[in-house]
Amino acid sequence: MSQQSAPLDVNTARRYGGASAAERAAQRRERLLEAAFDVFGRHGWRHGTMRLICAQARLNDRYFYEHFATLDEIFLAVHKQLSADVAARIMLQVAQQPDDPILQTRAGLKAFFEYIKEDARRAQILLVDAVTTGLTNPHNLNARVSQYAGLLRERFKARYPKLTIALDVELVVGGFVGMVVHTATVWFQRQFDTPVDILVDHNIYAWSGLHQWLSSQGEGPSPG
Repeated sequence: MSQQSAPLDVNTARRYGGASAAERAAQRRERLLEAAFDVFGRHGWRHGTMRLICAQARLNDRYFYEHFATLDEIFLAVHKQLSADVAARIMLQVAQQPDDPILQTRAGLKAFFEYIKEDARRAQILLVDAVTTGLTNPHNLNARVSQYAGLLRERFKARYPKLTIALDVELVVGGFVGMVVHTATVWFQRQFDTPVDILVDHNIYAWSGLHQWLSSQGEGPSPG
């Protein structure tokens, strides 16, 4: 009686160059995202095309549609990745500061502006195209603002426990974010002509004023 052969491992059989089919697909998607970042960052969304992205990634058109249905979809994927990157950078810097709202805000602003200045392609995608295309607004922006507003609302309650006014945190945070985005956009258009620290100074005024205003309501901020 002959010995029965072991069942064939499908994943092993489909490996090519040391990578499985799923791994190769993931690698192609990453190459497309990297290419899209470069194309959108250098040419802008209006002049970016699927063929430019595929040529940059050195992949056939069919691989594009393996992962993305439209040009808008890959733009949103790139935008989402950059947004996550800059948010992580900001939170890391804020977490390293003492429990002081002004110092934390300065650290967050500096992290944001430095992230933008390090690579102008980020500014094109996050500041210019994100607004002009309408693809990330208002839904995605509102979602991010709501996320930060929830966190800030709890911080405000702890820091200013005896406020005598009703504070709409969504309006406050939305206005602050809008100011920062506008400032960064103008800065980008002027080819980053202003030092980051000075740019932070010009944006911290609004937050300092808010802090002073809130501190004047009730009996001032909590010492914690």
